[in-house]
This record gives sequence, structure tokens and C-alpha cells, in this order.
Amino acid sequence: MLKKISIILIALVVGLCNTYAQNLDKSFELKMNRGKQFIKNQTPQMLAKYYQQQKARKPSIEQQTKLRGYMSSDQTCETKGQKSLELPNNRWFPGEFEEVQAILIAWEYFHVDTSFTYYSDPVNDTSGYYYDNQDVIHIGPYFSIVDTSDLTRFPIIMAQIADAVQQGGAQVWINICNAQDSFVIKKYMHNQGMPLTNYRFFVNTNNAMWCRDYGPVGFYYSEDDSLAFLDLEYYGGRPMDDLIPIKVAEQCNIPVYTTGIEYEGGNILLDGAGSLFTSEQLYAENQDTYGQMYINDLGNIAFRTKTALSKQQIDDSLTYLFNLNYLKVLPSLKYDGGTGHIDLYASMWDENNFVFTQYPPELSNLKDYSISLKNVDTILSLYSYHGKKYRGCNIPLPRKDDASWYSSNFDYEEYTRTYSNSTFVNNVIIQPIFSNDEWGARIWDSRAINLMKRQFPGYTIIPIDIRGYEDEPYAGFDGTGGAIHCITKQIPAENPVRILHGSIQGYANEYNDTFPIEAQITNKSGIASASCFWRVKGQTNWTELPLLTDNDLLFKAEIIRDVNLLNDTIEYYISATSNNGKTITKPFTAPKGFYWFYHGKNASPEEPMDIYEILGITDNNTKNSTLKVENLFPNPANEMAQMVVSNNKKSPIYIKMVNMMGQSVYANTINVDDTSVIIQLHTASFSPGFYNIIISDNNGNRNVKKLIIQH
Repeated sequence: MLKKISIILIALVVGLCNTYAQNLDKSFELKMNRGKQFIKNQTPQMLAKYYQQQKARKPSIEQQTKLRGYMSSDQTCETKGQKSLELPNNRWFPGEFEEVQAILIAWEYFHVDTSFTYYSDPVNDTSGYYYDNQDVIHIGPYFSIVDTSDLTRFPIIMAQIADAVQQGGAQVWINICNAQDSFVIKKYMHNQGMPLTNYRFFVNTNNAMWCRDYGPVGFYYSEDDSLAFLDLEYYGGRPMDDLIPIKVAEQCNIPVYTTGIEYEGGNILLDGAGSLFTSEQLYAENQDTYGQMYINDLGNIAFRTKTALSKQQIDDSLTYLFNLNYLKVLPSLKYDGGTGHIDLYASMWDENNFVFTQYPPELSNLKDYSISLKNVDTILSLYSYHGKKYRGCNIPLPRKDDASWYSSNFDYEEYTRTYSNSTFVNNVIIQPIFSNDEWGARIWDSRAINLMKRQFPGYTIIPIDIRGYEDEPYAGFDGTGGAIHCITKQIPAENPVRILHGSIQGYANEYNDTFPIEAQITNKSGIASASCFWRVKGQTNWTELPLLTDNDLLFKAEIIRDVNLLNDTIEYYISATSNNGKTITKPFTAPKGFYWFYHGKNASPEEPMDIYEILGITDNNTKNSTLKVENLFPNPANEMAQMVVSNNKKSPIYIKMVNMMGQSVYANTINVDDTSVIIQLHTASFSPGFYNIIISDNNGNRNVKKLIIQH
């Protein structure tokens, strides 16, 4: 009898639980449907205001001032103590170009009050604040609606990023606000033809998608290279975002160390060898007394107070937190959307090499033109971990959709476009572009990507158009001060094999005929073997040169070449295998990507590369050029190609052929007596491939045509 009663009771409990769960599901579904209807009823102007006020990369000063003004005058605030933080010894922070196990993203959400009347912004797990039609602030419960709509382009951009992360061999970590939304996102990505195959969901309410700035900063510590997170304080108006590093760390069982230093990830550029590059914006963020927002016991909005720090205190704190050998704080850009972050114009592909966004001469009147040039010059005057000066190469600044340049500081700030805001995922770079097949300057983006393939050797570049719709540009990243880098966060790999190598690059005649290859290589299990693979340019096979060590860290070998060579180019990379069986190369993309240097009796230093000249648009917008080039035929060409060049102004015509590596392979001047001339190009002697033919005159006119040579 007792057994039967127990069975009946268990059945009743299970039934009640199932009924409760079903009711919860129905309640959630009802709220979701009401929320979706609320979003559908929004006008473009309402959506634009929502993104500008509550979703911008950096909360506006106006918004912060309004919230602080809402605090009652007799309100007491919690004080966030600047307690001493003890971090583990033997810690090091990898560069973004090193191996990762995952990329964290925060899927975009709409937060609304539970009457589904106003947009809300979460302050804690149960309450957020919102403005009514009279712009009065209210506090109350909210509901989070996952964005898989077609009202903005953020969902498809998120999906493309998640898919690209998987292509880079990493797991995509997706933060969502409601557990049920995992099914919605998986269905959405499947319907887009990009199914999730290597993923993990984290359920934590957040304010916005900018997880680069608030996400955890991964580092290694101890002799076992254990993984830990550093949690920095985020902007005062984003309390739920500020908690994400702690919550993710708890769910992954990764140690997390929290500091009161206010600092955003987009302003952190680490070389992986103890140097940090950042901007003076971090001083401004730490010289006020406002900490993070919260709701106090009275149910009111409040801000924790904090101690204002001097520049020296901030420098000392960063030096300790990141275990730095060197800290360089550079002037901030002024018209980058308000963040002042270094990730809008600089990145690194190893500890020796920077890639910078180069402003064209046409924008020399803009304030950020001179600031960025000075910052680049400063960086290139400094010495890397290996005692050599940093090397740098350039990528262009993107144009507007009509291929015109920005007319003023404020005009650029309406776009804040940059190719530098990309994300490394092992051997993949997820690259922001500003066109697609339906509208925009596709040719311009394609040329720029071809150039970037040279600057980032061996990487597979996956381009994603990050603009909004043509008639609703607010629905993308234009003008937000950020792009792909800003909404992604690298999670370093377990069991790292670390290779630090002072590479030989470019003109290398100071070495004569012997080229020393040295690398510091470490792994928690020790290094089983290490080799330098090298070849002469043009060869297919690599020669393996074992790297030998007389201690546990420094591995050495020598590449020897004939001193009497007239000119030679050497390509090489390093490979190391740990005792626990893991192999890593340097550069990370080898053998597809590699280091190279040239030497010999008639070798000469490389000339600085003018990327805008390579792209054929240095002085004038070619769209408005009076110099016309027509009937380039045949294309592709074999033995010969010809074209008709016309100009309404008599002038000598200058022709230059540039290959896709940026090298000039042919130049000629043609004196003409007429406004039109047929020009022949003997192409038989040129290697097969893609070429840009740049035609210019003495009047500043310029035009460019692409030619394919096939034999």
C-alpha cells in the first residue's frame, strides 16, 4: 500500500512539475510574441534613437549625466574600495594573433519593459530603467527579446561571425539572455545555411554586444601555463555587461581576478611578450569618482563611488596587472566615435609586426590624420622584445559607399570605418568590409582585401559587410565607433606552445652570408623538437634545419648562403612540437604564411609602400578623372594587350603596372599629340597573375584598370 501511495505521489509531483514547466513555456512564448510585436511596431526613427542612446559602443556623456542626475541628493552610495589585488606569479598575456580555443560573442537583444511599451536597459537580473514619452526615468522589470529579425543587419552579422569562428577551428561561445533562445539561434543559423557545429551557450543577461570591451582578458600563469581571466571594470552605465567575465569564468571553472581599474578591451594591444600599447583615454576613464551603476535598497539608481587615480597610479596598476616590461600610452584619436581605442587603427600579426590603418593625403585636414601618423611614427621608433625596432605596414582607410572621401571630422565620425577592426581566429581573420553584391563599392573593398592578404601573410580572410541597410544605415555598425573586433573576444587555447622569435625580415645584408635563427620556445611538458624550414623564393620544397638548444628555452640554428650571390630572397618559418604532442608554427599560418628576407651584392633596402598609389587613387577620385581608359583587350591577356587612353587635356601619359604584391613591374612615359592614343602592352614577359595598370598625367588625373595575364 505504501509503495502504491509513493508511486501515486511521485506521479502527481512529476505531473505538477510538467504542468508548471509547460505554463512557464507558454508564459515565455506569450511574452516573446508580445515583444516581437512591439519591435515590429517601431519606426526607423525609434530604432535609431534606441541604438544611439542605449546600444552605442560607449554610453553617451549626455546619457550618463542624465542618469546621475536622477540620483536623489540625500542618497548615500556604496564605495568600491581599491583593495590590493594579488595575481599569480609567472603570468603572461598572449597576443591576439596566438592560438585560441574559442571566441566569445554576445548575441544582440532588445530589452523592453514588461508592459511592452518602452525600451529598457537592465541594471540587475530583475530590474532595468526606461524613459517614458515625457523622457522621465522609471525603474521596473524587463523582458529580453533575442534579435533574429530583419529589422537590423546585426543578426546576420552575428551569424556570419559565428560561422567564421568555426571555420577558424575554434568554438564559438554565445552569450544569451534566455536559455530558450539557444533553440531560436540554432534554427536561425541553420536557416541561413550556417549551422552551428562547434559552440557553447552562456545564459547571462547583458546590456549590449560590445564584449571586446567588457569580456574577460585571458592570461597564463604558473609552470603549467594554467588559464585565468582578468576582469576589468567596464563603463559605469553597463552593470550587466560588467559582470560577464565573472559569470563566464564561473561557468567554465576558470579563476578570475577582478580589479577596479576602468579599462576596455578595445584599448588593449598586447604583443604577447610583455609590451602593452594603449591610448590616453584610459586616464580619462579613471580620473572621475563614478563607478558602476546599481539599484540600491531604496529601489533607486545609484553609482558606486571610486577613488580618482593619477596617471602614475594608472601606469603602475597596468604594469602590475599585465606583468609588463613596457607600457606605451599614445594620444587618443578624437573623432573615432568617442572611444579613443587603439583597435580602430592598429593591430599586430606577431610580436614584431604592426599593421596600421593609413589615412590618405586627401584627409590631411582631419585632426585624426596627424594624430595617427605621429602615433605610428612613435611605435616604429620603439624596440621590440627582441631588441629590434618594430616593423609596420599599412592598410587603407575605407571610403564612403560612393567612393568619395570624408569632408570633415564630423563627417568621418558618422562612419568611423576602418579595416583594422578585425578579429584573429587562429589562421583566419574575420574582416569588416563595406560592400556586398547588391550595393556599394565592391571593387574598392576587393582591392583592399587583396592588399591585406600581403600584410597578414598566410591568413584566410573572411569578409563580412558590417553596414546597415542602404536606406537604414543605423541598422549596422557605421557611426558606432566599432565593428567586428569590438563584438568578439579571444579565449586563449589550453596547453600553449609559446614561440618568441626575433624574425629576420626585409633587407638583411647586415648579416652577410650567415643568418642566425633563434627562438625561445616553451611548453609545460617541455619541447620534443624544433626546426627552421627554409627555401629560396621560387622553390617548392622546404629544407628542414633542426634548431638545437643548450638549455630549456633558447633554440638556435644558422641559414648559410653564398656571400657572392647577386640577389636572393629567403623564405622561412619555425615549427616546434611539445613533449605532449602539440605542434605550433611561427608565423602561426605557416607554411602558407612565412617570414622572408633578401640579400646579395645588388640587393637594396625596400622602398616605403604607398598603398594609395598601389590602389591607384592617390591624388584624385578616379571616378571624376578626365583621363579615360577604354577597350582594354584581350583581358585575360597572353602575348599582348592594348587599350585606348583619352584625355581632354594634352599631356604626357604615365603608365605603371603593379602586381598584387604591390611591386611596380613596368613603367613608361608616352608623349602624345592628340587627345586619344592606343597603347600596347607586351605581356608575354610578365608572370601570370593579376595586375593593376595605373595611368596618370601631369594634371593630377589618374585612372586604374585591372589586367589578368595568363600563359
